[in-house]
Amino acid sequence: MKNKLFNPVFLFLASLILPIAAFEAIMVNSNTVADILLGAFACVMVLIVLRK
Repeated sequence: MKNKLFNPVFLFLASLILPIAAFEAIMVNSNTVADILLGAFACVMVLIVLRK
């Protein structure tokens, strides 16, 4: 599991997809989903920092 979380391809793709998905959720007035996606994006950013 740890290998998958620190996989650079996963981190790169997640850092691209999550903010776009959160923005799309905001556009359809789904604030709860947007908050969850932005929280997941923050977790991915923490994983990137921890990886270095």
